[in-house]
Amino acid sequence: TMFNVMMGGKRDNGKYWSYYETIGGGNGAGPYHSGVSGVHSNMTNTLNTPVEVAEREYPLIFTSYTLRRNSGGKGKYMGGDGIIRSFRVTIPSSLSIIADRFNVRPYALSGGSEGKLGSVYIVQGEKRMKMPSKFSIDLQKDDEVILKTPGGSGYGKKEK
Repeated sequence: TMFNVMMGGKRDNGKYWSYYETIGGGNGAGPYHSGVSGVHSNMTNTLNTPVEVAEREYPLIFTSYTLRRNSGGKGKYMGGDGIIRSFRVTIPSSLSIIADRFNVRPYALSGGSEGKLGSVYIVQGEKRMKMPSKFSIDLQKDDEVILKTPGGSGYGKKEK
């Protein structure tokens, strides 16, 4: 499951900007293989935007970009881990998220365990808000967005 992140606003110089990205998640395991971590599942011709490029081109400062360790489900074959990607905005901006797997875990097969749910948090000063899977919000300078994509589910019972 991937997250769709759409942002935009007006720069101090009066020019508008927009940013769109899909954030990969953990892929589920199968009968002969473990899942892949931090991958764009069932989507072609898309890659992540390197942090260095995003910071140069957009009013964003990234605070974290890492695999979400242990978010994949357990089993004979492990589910892939999701991603944590977080950033602060440097000017007032609009943010829209379209995501899934916030309430229903990716299902597991043949005795494996489910991957962890996805989540999005908005941090405004001392206030940390857990957001729904689909929303739009106006952000102020220095607000932080924390994206945690779901892990894939494991497959099969883990052998002892």
